[in-house]
Amino acid sequence: MDISRQFINNPVRVWLTILLLGIGGIFALLNIGRLEDPAFTIKTAVVVTHYPGASAQQVEEEVTLPLENALQQLPYLDNVSSISSNGLSQITVNIASRYHSRELPQIWDELRRRVGDAARQFPPGVAAPFVNDDFGDVFGFFFALSGESFTNP
Repeated sequence: MDISRQFINNPVRVWLTILLLGIGGIFALLNIGRLEDPAFTIKTAVVVTHYPGASAQQVEEEVTLPLENALQQLPYLDNVSSISSNGLSQITVNIASRYHSRELPQIWDELRRRVGDAARQFPPGVAAPFVNDDFGDVFGFFFALSGESFTNP
């Protein structure tokens, strides 16, 4: 005997099946983990320092190298790269993948302390370094396109 014939002959089974599926669906809906905007853990920070009027070589010698030396003493790093241009130093710091996202706030605090300590040795005229470690905020957008001449093949 097939399933459809049993459901036709016994409507109680139909209602019982619908009821069990409905209760199971409500239970799953209430207990499933969900986030409206899930967090992305990006283990990268950028240290930006402005040195108005300085050449790229001055920025390299007086700002970038002292900061890199201070940052490379951190045990958490995967790699450090830098770009020195006229009046601007930009250092990108990547944290090793073995560190979990819950450890990152402590790592970023220590990185900021090292940057602050190194900044005390800067010559006059150098702005305070800015540490940007908040790359996890992302925004979602939906775009819809329409047109009179658009046809679906």
